[in-house]
Amino acid sequence: MKTVDVNERTLEQEKQYLKKTSEIVRIEAVCFAIALILLMVVETIPSVSDDGIDTSLLFWVKLIFLPFQAAAAIVVSNFVTRLFKEIENGDTPFRYSIADKMKGLSDAVMVCGVIFALPQFVNQIICIFTDLPDKTSNSAGVIMLGGVFLGLVFKALSYIFGYGCKLQQESDETL
Repeated sequence: MKTVDVNERTLEQEKQYLKKTSEIVRIEAVCFAIALILLMVVETIPSVSDDGIDTSLLFWVKLIFLPFQAAAAIVVSNFVTRLFKEIENGDTPFRYSIADKMKGLSDAVMVCGVIFALPQFVNQIICIFTDLPDKTSNSAGVIMLGGVFLGLVFKALSYIFGYGCKLQQESDETL
């Protein structure tokens, strides 16, 4: 009868949980990108205003930014997918490739936050210099700050993982 170390069994369970979680996160990242793109398309479709004000200029601003927003959503989804695939396929999450992918994800999330906020900023500027009433919310600042904040969190995690890589390397060299 073979005896199994409790730590080995627990480690194997954790690897299986990580694999399942990674699959779920990758599927969710793709679904999130698709839903975000559909939401942007629906938001871009002009609604008939009650007071008869021409909103075609605001429509064109949203339409111009739509491909950039869709590309940003796809890029972020791709970074998340590749990051979790890399974590799933390795023995340890403390690898330089994972830290590098997290840095890329952090930059992509920060840029994405700015790209998603730009149409609202441009709409507000247009409304200031024209007779059009500003019907946009002030959520552009929140979107941009949220993207920058989340990007900085991922940037900090990338530095933590980079430091973990160095410690892992020192530990491996010591043994």
